[in-house]
Amino acid sequence: MKNVLFALLLTVCAAAARADDASRARWEAMTPAERERVVENYQRWKAMPEERRAEIKKRHERFSALPPEEKQALRQRWKRFQKLTPEQRAQLRERFKKLEGMPREKRENFLRERRERIERRQENRQHRGERREQRGEQRRQRPSR
Repeated sequence: MKNVLFALLLTVCAAAARADDASRARWEAMTPAERERVVENYQRWKAMPEERRAEIKKRHERFSALPPEEKQALRQRWKRFQKLTPEQRAQLRERFKKLEGMPREKRENFLRERRERIERRQENRQHRGERREQRGEQRRQRPSR
């Protein structure tokens, strides 16, 4: 039994040492500005209430479980959000608050109708582009005078 526990302890210690080596290598590869940002983020993390940290961990776990294409879509939406002005961000947050206050069925209907309008708009744009291409092709095929 002691041998099993000792082997388990050695395995855990070796894994921790490998993790420490990998962490050390990542740290040393960072620029001073990146290191400073990591320290600031760590300090903010430690200062957060436990409930907030638990919420963030839960969101991270949900994100990690998403398929790669959904992760990519979320990253793109986040980049678009970051490009918004503070006023636009505030407006968007207000809209989300209104959505959260709606009864579930009404919210789902609203979102479905919105998605359908967006899809129709995209289809119309695509159709207009195809028509432009066709007209351009027809012009190219006409004999010159």
